[in-house]
Amino acid sequence: MELLGWSLVILAVLLVTGLLGPLLGVALAVAALPALAVLGVMLLPLLLVLLVLGLVLWVVGSAIGVAAGLLGFLLQWGLPLLLLLVGIWLLTRARRPRLQA
Repeated sequence: MELLGWSLVILAVLLVTGLLGPLLGVALAVAALPALAVLGVMLLPLLLVLLVLGLVLWVVGSAIGVAAGLLGFLLQWGLPLLLLLVGIWLLTRARRPRLQA
């Protein structure tokens, strides 16, 4: 009973001074280390798969972005230039005389 009494007194002092939170946090962190180690070993393959998937999606997304950029460039500059060249060609081409039957 004496041990329980002293434990309660120490607990009360820690509660009043605000030191119980950090001490409890350290105790829980130390207690959680084995569980976190096991969880880390279990999640490592999943993280590796997600990393590879992220790299693949990054490369594919970059390729799609480059293709969209080229398409935008062609639509902005290539199409008007093509229309201009076709128009000039139509205006300046030599007309062939039609043969009358």
